[in-house]
Amino acid sequence: MPDVRSNALSGRQSDVLNALEEAFLAEGFRHLTIGDMAALARTSRRTIYHLGKSKEEVVVGVVDRYFNSMGKEALRRAHDTADVHDQIEAYLSASVERNRRASRQFVHDVENYLPTSHVYDRHQEIAIRELETIVRKAMERGEVTGGSPALWAEMLGAVIRHLRDPDVLDRVGATRGDALELFGRFCRRGLA
Repeated sequence: MPDVRSNALSGRQSDVLNALEEAFLAEGFRHLTIGDMAALARTSRRTIYHLGKSKEEVVVGVVDRYFNSMGKEALRRAHDTADVHDQIEAYLSASVERNRRASRQFVHDVENYLPTSHVYDRHQEIAIRELETIVRKAMERGEVTGGSPALWAEMLGAVIRHLRDPDVLDRVGATRGDALELFGRFCRRGLA
């Protein structure tokens, strides 16, 4: 089985994974069969099975690849800026843009399917640790005072985790992208 996050994929495998990602983002994935995935990606079931031994492996691989790509983009954006406020806002902006493409069904499926929920949890922990690193470096430069990098990161993480909850988003009438964008602006003003 290829690592669907790696650069060692064939062009065809990358195309199939991209097509599956777009389909999952548009309509979710829980209701899809391997045959449905093959049809959506305009490929054979055999090609899908080369990406994973089961539907679960394929789904987890596509979702993991999606979040991994988001994380890489977030790091790239954060490293392209110097100020801590800009870094955090830039880091969150990758998630904002990606989440704008995600349908409610995709969000629901990720949150309510244990294997993908665990993938999301793992990527979110990575993001929180990256935010901690950003804050730590800002503290070393004297841009942020008070608290500790770990405390700041946990507070940021608590809000981000809360904004993952579809019920919270429904209650406040916001998409995940809208909520994260507002949170990024709040961080820009509130961290100093």
